[in-house]
Amino acid sequence: MADLLVKKLTAEDYNAERYVLGLSQSSVGDHELRQQRQRIQQLAEETNAQLKKNVYMNYMQFIDTAKEISYLESEMYQLSHLITEQKSLLTSLLELSITGERGPGSAAQEMIEVNPQEIKEMQNRENRKKLTGLLEKIEGCSHVMEVEDRYLVFDGDLVELNQDDYTAMQRIHAYLLSDSLMIASWLSDRRGPVRYKFEVLYPLDQVLPVNIKDRGNTKNAFKVLIFPDTRVFMAPTVKSKQDWLDEIERTKANKVTVDKQNAERAQQQHQKERQHSLSKEDSLESANPFGEDDDSLNPFMETQPPSLGPPEWVLELPEELDQAIAQRNFEDAVTLVDSGREFFDMSPKTPAYSEMRRALESRVKSLVEVLQAELRVTPDKSLQGGPRAARRATTLLVHLNKSSQACELFLGHRGAILKAGLKRLRLEGKTVLYVRQLCSIFFHNLLETAREFTKAFPSNPSCTSAFVVWAHGEVNNFASMFSRHVFTTQSSLNTVAECVSRADHHCQQLADTGLDLTFALHTLLLRDVEKWIRDGRDKLVEAVKLRGQEDTWKILKYENKEQLNKFIEDMNDIGIASVEKYVMDELCVGLTNNTVQFSRAFLSYLEDMLRLFWPETERLINDSLTAIFSAQLRHCQTSLAEPLFKNEVPAIRRNSAFLLDVILTLGEHHYAEAIGHAHPSLPTLHTHRPALTGEAATPATSAASGPTISKYESHFI
Repeated sequence: MADLLVKKLTAEDYNAERYVLGLSQSSVGDHELRQQRQRIQQLAEETNAQLKKNVYMNYMQFIDTAKEISYLESEMYQLSHLITEQKSLLTSLLELSITGERGPGSAAQEMIEVNPQEIKEMQNRENRKKLTGLLEKIEGCSHVMEVEDRYLVFDGDLVELNQDDYTAMQRIHAYLLSDSLMIASWLSDRRGPVRYKFEVLYPLDQVLPVNIKDRGNTKNAFKVLIFPDTRVFMAPTVKSKQDWLDEIERTKANKVTVDKQNAERAQQQHQKERQHSLSKEDSLESANPFGEDDDSLNPFMETQPPSLGPPEWVLELPEELDQAIAQRNFEDAVTLVDSGREFFDMSPKTPAYSEMRRALESRVKSLVEVLQAELRVTPDKSLQGGPRAARRATTLLVHLNKSSQACELFLGHRGAILKAGLKRLRLEGKTVLYVRQLCSIFFHNLLETAREFTKAFPSNPSCTSAFVVWAHGEVNNFASMFSRHVFTTQSSLNTVAECVSRADHHCQQLADTGLDLTFALHTLLLRDVEKWIRDGRDKLVEAVKLRGQEDTWKILKYENKEQLNKFIEDMNDIGIASVEKYVMDELCVGLTNNTVQFSRAFLSYLEDMLRLFWPETERLINDSLTAIFSAQLRHCQTSLAEPLFKNEVPAIRRNSAFLLDVILTLGEHHYAEAIGHAHPSLPTLHTHRPALTGEAATPATSAASGPTISKYESHFI
């Protein structure tokens, strides 16, 4: 079996979704699925053990390979360093004159003639070279070099502190770039040139440095406000701290100036191109005096002006998104995210646009965290809002393609609300009242959750399966609470039957909405329900034996008419309407106390069994009803054969006829009316009427008996 499972999972055309779908279709109930899951888990554990064993066997080879990789890494770094030095040397040689001679005043003349803009550009190129060299030490930062005009301004080692108690958290290396601030974390277990790992890149317009006064052991610290986060760093010296604060402010001001100059330059270029386009159109109109609308003569009519970069609303998108998140306008924030994503999908894939797209996605990550916090259950958060309070955050998370996280948090939120509602429930009064409130709270919450889940996740099959698993887990908790309060020694069979019937009724109502948990509830309660059915049957059979030992077959006699009428009224209440014909005179009834007590007990037990009637308990209930009635008929037949009751034979036959004609017939009618079909074995008991009443067998009675003898009839043979 395990080899066959391994072949299926390692096949070339293996498809996980198709395999799970076929497995769920071929399995009956959750028992087979749990077994299959255990087999797959066992196979995974065996595979992990085999992998560990292989690692232990080849441990020395792993160490040697790691050493070789580290050696090759250092060799590649040295080679890269040599190439960089040679490139710098060749660049400096190319800048020299061919003869290599300079006049005495040439250096001063060059200093006078050099343009300051050229000097600044040369410095920026040198800083970009430095950035390229430094980034060779950082893992996972290749995208930083995609922006062509980005260069390094300042960098240094810092220690990140906890913003609450200012304790040291980690060692980092910060890079102040011309348009952003990059943070790289220190890799303590790494050897070779790569000593840092890229952590995050913040746009410079979002960075605000704040000085922190020295306090205690915290010295040379400063705070960086980056919405929606705040990070605290500690510099090694006072001068280093001041350099960081000054350089960040100066670089931000320089970036604002450069952006303004670029916008003005682009606008001037656009005006020049537009003037050139208009002059071309004038010349074409003069060359075509007839004003013919010829596209070939006027090719500029369809052209658009050149792009001036992203529109203003795209540049302001990060700020607008931060403001919407801060003001908790989540719908507006999601609308901005959709607009930004749509724009970047249509825009060219340039480094500048890619960087702006990353800035947008960083805001999306912050928005997702805020929305998840709305659904996350914490001790200090109120749960009085109900499902509609979680619908807003859930819908927005689904819109942001975070369906799995939204589903998990939504179900966790609903589970916390249900748990809080059940926790407030107190056991006061009767068990039936408690169960009525318990079922009302649980199934109402489950029904409300199902409706809200359908609205929030209309087309997510994976989320639907998660909801079904969650619902089964909640049903397990409900069944545990139910059993703990219902199936106790203080409860009666009538109480148990009423409580189980109410829970089953609520479960059926839930199934009408599409969530059928009846099978799960029956599976969890079946053992206790069957136990109470057997206990009730055994108690009634034992009561028949005890009353039979004390039965003297004396008919009922009442002292006055009021007592007789009260008896008739009580019998009518339990469904026996024809008891008047058994009244022998004004104050006597031709029935014994044993027969009346059995009639009440049997009909009450029958009513309880009809409440506990499930497909799983049908056979047990049928057998129990037949066994109880057979025990009473056996007592009647034993009394007929007893010489002591020779004078009471008429009373015995009269009570036997009452049991068969009235009680048994009434029980069959109640059973068929509640279940929808006749009891399989109770009608066969009518075959004993001739023996018990002394009357001849009727054709109907003979036909009802059939050619076979049931196991209950064997008691009379």
